[in-house]
Parts: sequence; C-alpha cells; structure tokens
Amino acid sequence: MIPTPILRGLRLSLAGLAVAGLTTATGCGDDANSDAKDARSTVVVTTPILGSLVEQLVGADAEVQVLIPNGADPHDFSPSARDIAALGNATLIVSNGLDLEEGMVEAIENAEGDGVAVFHAADHVTVREIDEEGGHDEHADEHADDGHEHHHEGGDPHIWTDPLTMREMVPALTTALERATGVQLDATSTALTKELTALDGEVRSILADLPAGGCRLVTGHDSLGYFAERYGCEIVGTVIPGLSSTAEESAKDLASLQDAIAEAQVTTVFTEVGTPKKVAEQVATETGARLVELPSHGLATGGDYRAFITELATRIHDGLSR
Repeated sequence: MIPTPILRGLRLSLAGLAVAGLTTATGCGDDANSDAKDARSTVVVTTPILGSLVEQLVGADAEVQVLIPNGADPHDFSPSARDIAALGNATLIVSNGLDLEEGMVEAIENAEGDGVAVFHAADHVTVREIDEEGGHDEHADEHADDGHEHHHEGGDPHIWTDPLTMREMVPALTTALERATGVQLDATSTALTKELTALDGEVRSILADLPAGGCRLVTGHDSLGYFAERYGCEIVGTVIPGLSSTAEESAKDLASLQDAIAEAQVTTVFTEVGTPKKVAEQVATETGARLVELPSHGLATGGDYRAFITELATRIHDGLSR
C-alpha cells in the first residue's frame, strides 16, 4: 500500500503534467493561428480608392494596408517613418502612378529598388495626356506594361474618376495580386469587371436628364478630366491651374477663370480636397456662382468604389441642376 503523502505527490505531478500538456497544445494552436495570419501577403496601397478595388479582388486572402488616410489630399501627403517601413516590408505595393502621390515617389522607388514588387495603376490604362499649355487634351494609347516605365510626362493621374478607365487595369492588377498572394482571383476579377461596366451605365443614367451641353464644370484643380471626357462634360476652368492641388493660382489665373465662368454661364463651382477655401469663395462672390463640394479623392465612410462614383455623379448632377 502506497503511503498517503506519496499518493498526494503523484497526483500533483500528474496534474502538473496535464496542465503543461494543455498549455503546450494551446500554445501550438496560437502559433498555428499566428503563422496562418503572418503567412498572408501584405499588399500596401497608396490611396483609399485603389484600396477599395484591391480589397474587392483579394478579399481575406491578403492583408491590405492603405497609407493615405481617407479624405486626405494625395497630392500633399507626406509618408511617416512607419509608412516608409510598410512600403519596404510589403509583398506588393499598389500605387496610382503619374506622380499623384508626390510625397511618396522616392519612398516607393526605394522600395522597388530593394526588390519589392510595385504595381502602378496608370501604367495599365489609357492615359489622358495634357499639352504643354495645359489646354486641349487627348488620350494616349501607349501603355508601359513592361514594369519599367512608371511616369508619363504630362499625363493626368486622376484615372479613378472614370470606371471604364479603371476597368482597363483590372486584368493586370489581378495578375500582380495573384503573383503576390499565390491565390487565383479569376472569380473576383470577373465580378469586378462586370461591376465597373455596370457602374458606367449607372453614371450615364444619373446624368441623363442634363440638357445637351449642360455639363460644364469648374473644379478645384484639373481633377475630372477622365470623367468629363467619358460623359460628355466640358471643363470650363479650375480654381487652381494644373493637375495638382499643390499648384498656386495667380491674380491673372483667377481673372481668366472669372471671364470663362461668365462666358460659359456657369452657375456652380465644384470644390474638392485641396481647394483653397478663401480663393474658391472669392471666385463664387465675384461670379455669383454657388460652391458644391465633391468627394473626388476619397470614399464615403464605409463606402466602396461603386458608392464613390455614384456619389460623385449625383453631386455633379444635382449641382448643375439647381
């Protein structure tokens, strides 16, 4: 017969072994879950609008990290040290290109030089070219799909304002994401292509009751060129001359804009992120135009790309219809 003290010692030892075994098993489970999470590719996207499309394609098969906060001006955004580190550690970087992300160009180029794969959306669409004087524009059919040419001199970076332009890049973006994640994305790619096609029809429906020649736009800067060309609108002028909100207007520019507004009988000036409030108010006061803000560079809270485009078209329609 085993003495009671020895029995107690054996029971404690067995209980300790059981607890240790349970702890080890639980720890292995946590490690497995952590490894599964860490195994996902990290796709770092510069803008929220591009991020929305990337998320539609990859779903939960990759971690999608958007650097520029929603509602911030991409032309005037400077990356933090953490943002630069994220770019360097990414499996794939998705950028707009054409120097839209002016403050991030160097960091993206450095990451690419260190071997990080980079997808520049504007390399895979028909780019709206601007002539040297910033006047008449035309589309260029040349695409830099070789992965080496990233900047188009004079090209308009605001590609996301036209769903059919964005549709052009879906096949190449799908391929880049498949290479980065190792996941087949045929189904989501097809679905997104169909959605962008249908979205073009929605925009046309929203604008349908505007009179012929009635879509005349004055914007904060030259940001709606793709939208205007696709849907038969005319860009009368901009508060800030040029493709970037960081450009500076002059008294001569504002005088020319006021003349153009009067000549075209424009009654609405559309502003956006980056438009100087006082300057826009001055234009409105001196021309009698009303100001309408557009969500041209960001998503609505909780919204996706489809919601962005339909809201953009609706605000333009309503602003011109008042």
